[in-house]
Amino acid sequence: MNLSGHKLFYTVLIVSVLMVNPPIVFWFNDYCVEHPLLFGWPTMYIWLEFWFLVMIADFIIAAYKLKAWDCRQDQKPILPVQRPEL
Repeated sequence: MNLSGHKLFYTVLIVSVLMVNPPIVFWFNDYCVEHPLLFGWPTMYIWLEFWFLVMIADFIIAAYKLKAWDCRQDQKPILPVQRPEL
């Protein structure tokens, strides 16, 4: 199975977004009722923060690794343009 960078980026992003939305959070809430604290922190808070950090890391890694997001590929000089009179 060959995953391109874009497919992997979108797959991780979609999974992360699904994990913090109501259908999954309601299922995870049952676990939180039985185990309210995890390492001294609220379990739901850790769950949500973990997936938000996954999303942030996904964007940061994509910004560095994906060629389509590379600004250095545009080597055109910026030319000033005269605005027309209004």
